[in-house]
Amino acid sequence: MSVRTGGCGLATLAVLLLCPLARAALAAPAGDWRFCYAGSDQDRRFYLSHPFPAAQSMEAIERQWVVWLGRQALRYETTGCPRGADRAAVELSMKSAVRHNAGLGRSTVELDWQPAP
Repeated sequence: MSVRTGGCGLATLAVLLLCPLARAALAAPAGDWRFCYAGSDQDRRFYLSHPFPAAQSMEAIERQWVVWLGRQALRYETTGCPRGADRAAVELSMKSAVRHNAGLGRSTVELDWQPAP
């Protein structure tokens, strides 16, 4: 009785090992995640969007954010839409911003907003 260990077996093993890695790489985000914020000293509030994958330029996203804030009649002095390499990085940045603004006496208000595609 002989055991066959030809190239076909190694190729199959390589495919089985690499397929999950390839799928994970394809499923990973493109690397441009953002969230938007607006800070109001007057109202003592820190407005915060949910994180989202960004498919548009920063300028287009910030323009939509400012227009939406205006429609909500929210007052603010500062605004922005920082980016992160992935969702986890953006969520870490958001937590840091919430802590910082709490130190300034601002309460955080989460807003249900994402940019239009």
